[in-house]
Amino acid sequence: MLEVSDQLESWPSVTDGSIEVGGRRVRVLRAASRRTTGEVPQLLVHGLAGSSVTWVEVIAGLAAHGPVVAVDLPGFGRTPNTDDDPLTIDGYVAFVVEVADTLGWDTFALHGNSMGGLIGTLVAAAHPDRVDQLVLVSPALPPRSPVGFLAPSRATIGTMSPIALSSVTALSLGAVGLAGPDLARRRRRSMLKLIYGDPEGVDRAMLDLLAADFGREVEGVDRRRALLSATRSIAGLWVDPRRVWAAVRAVDAPTLMLGGSQDALVPARVLRSVLAARPDWEGHVLDDRRHALMMEDPESYLRLYDAWSSRTG
Repeated sequence: MLEVSDQLESWPSVTDGSIEVGGRRVRVLRAASRRTTGEVPQLLVHGLAGSSVTWVEVIAGLAAHGPVVAVDLPGFGRTPNTDDDPLTIDGYVAFVVEVADTLGWDTFALHGNSMGGLIGTLVAAAHPDRVDQLVLVSPALPPRSPVGFLAPSRATIGTMSPIALSSVTALSLGAVGLAGPDLARRRRRSMLKLIYGDPEGVDRAMLDLLAADFGREVEGVDRRRALLSATRSIAGLWVDPRRVWAAVRAVDAPTLMLGGSQDALVPARVLRSVLAARPDWEGHVLDDRRHALMMEDPESYLRLYDAWSSRTG
């Protein structure tokens, strides 16, 4: 294990460390289970250009259900990538399963935000015997038909926004350390507005944690390559969405979908189209919430998950 980070003093039950997966040091945030019987391990997967710290506000709460691990995907956060890593959605799907194998988890609840939600959907469809519960938070699922891309309509622009805005945001984050203080401040505020309705009210400890992951270079982590490769991979699945929608139909695990009415990356109408195709899934689109509910409103996230989990057993 790595040493516990000083920046997690605000989250004393969360450990910042690493596990070895296939000979690679993989950064994880984790919390021990607070449950004595009927544990459900919780595996948390971040979005494009994100890292495990995007889950830090809900890790302790989820530990009421079982052990919790939030993982940095290769090329993001502090998990190094190699020249041989594909850094594609399929590569990350295989990686998530390998992480679960390393942890010794035969079955687990899988939480995914944005790109992590797309990854989670494909994992759950391909491994129905492994995923007990699926929680999708503003998942980057494509429109049902690629026809919408042929006309430059408002709907087309809206469906492309998760890729475009995530990429621009991530590239801007990478430049924060090189920019002057005023420009850096504007970029940070622009990024934070995708997540928080009131960027000025974000806790300083959370800002420091985000800056430590996104504002500094980490040896062996090529964030730009990972970002561009993952973006191309997502775009390919969106141009021909049949495989993803076959996966949506194939998911057997009880599924909870969460989003926000003010999400600029994954519009509420996208979530509603998925829920229309899967009326057995439970969905909540919260008023005035944005792209990462577990960061913006962790209390609502945990309340909705706890209630849903108790109903699904």
